[in-house]
Amino acid sequence: MQIGFERNDAAQKLPVGNYIVMMLATITFAIQMLGDPHQQYLDGLILERLSFSSVLGHMWLHMSGVHIVGNLITLWIFGRHVSLKIGHANYLLAYFCLGAIAAAVHFFYDGRPAIGASGAIMGVLGMHVVICFRHFGILGPWLILTWFLLNLIASIIGNYPTTYVAHVGGFVAGIILANVLIILNVAKCDQTDQSLVRLLRPSISKTSAGEDS
Repeated sequence: MQIGFERNDAAQKLPVGNYIVMMLATITFAIQMLGDPHQQYLDGLILERLSFSSVLGHMWLHMSGVHIVGNLITLWIFGRHVSLKIGHANYLLAYFCLGAIAAAVHFFYDGRPAIGASGAIMGVLGMHVVICFRHFGILGPWLILTWFLLNLIASIIGNYPTTYVAHVGGFVAGIILANVLIILNVAKCDQTDQSLVRLLRPSISKTSAGEDS
């Protein structure tokens, strides 16, 4: 029985880029909990100002085991496909960029001290919607978009401990970045996935099909 998507050769490869992100997040969390539970030495990595250490460091810290497990599960489900489609090195670079953009959006529109990878991960979700539009069937992208809409509403309402503004910034940045990568032929979108750009602009599909042959 087939549920929404087909397996292809790319699906058999290891999403090394995504594994590296998951491994770094897990190792950092272990160090955070075991070596510095009171955050005496990790204060510089908390997003309190726009510095290199805080922008880069905050996306590897987490509040609790539930926090990091939820992010790792999301990366396992969605990040692996994006990693395979854009290449492992590109995925790592995109992840850092998306986390930095989410941090900047949070800093300017919220400003509270923050930690967590959720902004970068929402960026990965945004990329997944564009690059792997039909990967989880017809309802897949719409479920992600509904989740984004809930985050957008929460960011507008405010007064939540979760940094929903960063989620929104990361997601929008992921959509924009994915479109750019497809137009530049960096993202490998096939007819199985039917990327959003290919659905909206069939000419891209014809051009890519000619190049692939």
